[in-house]
Amino acid sequence: MSISTGFEFVSENILPIIRSLVAKRLLENGYSQLRIARILGITQPAVNRYVSKSYDELLRRAETIGIDKNWLYRVADNIVDLVLNGKEYEALEYLTNTIVMELGSLRLCEYHRRLVPSLPINCNVCSILLTGVSDSVINNLERAISILESHPEIQALIPRVLMNIVEARPGATNENDVAGIPGRIDVHGGKVIIRSRPIYGGSRHLGKLIINCMKWNPKYRSVASIKYDSDVEHAISELGIRYTKVGPHESSNEDDVINAVVNSISSDPSLDVVIDLGGYALEPITYVFGLDAVDVALKIIRIASKIS
Repeated sequence: MSISTGFEFVSENILPIIRSLVAKRLLENGYSQLRIARILGITQPAVNRYVSKSYDELLRRAETIGIDKNWLYRVADNIVDLVLNGKEYEALEYLTNTIVMELGSLRLCEYHRRLVPSLPINCNVCSILLTGVSDSVINNLERAISILESHPEIQALIPRVLMNIVEARPGATNENDVAGIPGRIDVHGGKVIIRSRPIYGGSRHLGKLIINCMKWNPKYRSVASIKYDSDVEHAISELGIRYTKVGPHESSNEDDVINAVVNSISSDPSLDVVIDLGGYALEPITYVFGLDAVDVALKIIRIASKIS
């Protein structure tokens, strides 16, 4: 048996790939190697080693380990977006929460065991990290709210029924495992207004939706509801975001909406967006999915910025 920890596995095999992706993206955005070194907390020669690796080399390394390259790219892209917006502390918090969530939900066990075959087949020691995971989910939502509040351009995406965003705990089984904003998100006087702080069970509709969608794509634990019109769809298409449309519906039953969206995700779990065209007494809504609330918030900002 081995006492190789999940922290070692992440530090030696996952973080170097993420750092390389982040360093290369920041370099492409005009950052110097010295500035990147300060942000990543490493030396300039280390940055030079990171950026010298090609994207193909990094992806081959990820494939060797078995890590989903799309997950790595998404995490790295979100870190870069936060850094570019002057939110370096938020980037650190986001990366830390993401790694803790992945370890605690035991999604990295298979890859760890590939490199360390002597690990017990029934090892679940990293599950202890789920102690306090509720706070991590709330923290993610708080951070996402802060990001949305600092981008007034998202007011163009607030539907008449108002906007909400939720995040589920890993392995969530019901709406009480999903945190959301009870009063939803509104806009007034050109400012984004968050009516209340996130709590568990804060959105029955989105909570039920994400719980059912997680059965088909457990990596996407967050979803937000924004408005739908032709400008929103055009922006989504221009950004290359994978999406589909469902509806319109003949009834005003919200369960029909949930079932239609879930059926779309079951047919194609890689979808990032599902547009529901509404129906009788139902406003058309765009549902934006992501790894967590910060991931979803950054997608929403990209959509809003494209429109503006």
